[in-house]
Amino acid sequence: MTLKLITIDLDETLLRTDKTYDRDRFNRVLKRLREAGVIVAIATGNSYQKIADYFEESVWPDLYFACDNGNYIVKNDQTLKKIGIPYEGFTQIIDFLDEFQSYSPVLGLGDAAYFRDTKGPLFDFISRYAKDVNYIPQFSELPEDSVVTKIAIATQDTLDRNKVLARIINERYQEVTAVTSGDGWVDVYNKEGGKGSALLYLQNKYNIKAEESMAFGDSLNDESMMAQVHYSIAMDNADKDLAMQCRYKIGNNNDQSVICVLEDYIQSFELDFLEKYRTIKE
Repeated sequence: MTLKLITIDLDETLLRTDKTYDRDRFNRVLKRLREAGVIVAIATGNSYQKIADYFEESVWPDLYFACDNGNYIVKNDQTLKKIGIPYEGFTQIIDFLDEFQSYSPVLGLGDAAYFRDTKGPLFDFISRYAKDVNYIPQFSELPEDSVVTKIAIATQDTLDRNKVLARIINERYQEVTAVTSGDGWVDVYNKEGGKGSALLYLQNKYNIKAEESMAFGDSLNDESMMAQVHYSIAMDNADKDLAMQCRYKIGNNNDQSVICVLEDYIQSFELDFLEKYRTIKE
């Protein structure tokens, strides 16, 4: 079996903890994959504007970008799909979050992001994931035809407490999905969206089967895309609740393990080498 689709998460997966990665090695691998006809997608919770910080424009034609947790799909700077939460839905969720002082939501609209502050440590933290954040005093000031691709909730709680928040939101609001996205974040998006929906879009577009698809990730916002692929790969630093659902586990992000696996694959374009990483026996 050979691959036709590879999808890669960014933070704590392709990227080291310091937000860097070995660009030269990745670009060489990407070139070989594209020459072999493999579709490569970056599925990330980051905003589309942030992509330029990680990928130079020369490789953009070779990549799909499924940003805002897969709810905003872009290729060659053209929007292909956008799915989000309508005005009434996201304002209700914001009103609920505002009952608590420890939650700081950021609204992503695909082509823009909004926050209710312009400076400070929290703003600096948010800017690591969303570029050119727009200031807005109240989210209700957005036009009523606005569609929010993602509500990213920055918190100072532990991962376990953030999972509780995600569960509460899922129970209260039936039209959305809430997931943890690493330490410090809870993401909320349309229940019909998520990274899995982005993979399904590409699989349908190119008539690709799950058995021909691979995904790399580390957090529960990657869970839906793992369900769409046979070669589901968790990082060694992954949330244990995600790793338990993946067929394979590789090394950690700081060791550039994603690139290492892809380099092994392009040696022969065979997948037998993955058996040493297998965690779920079939």
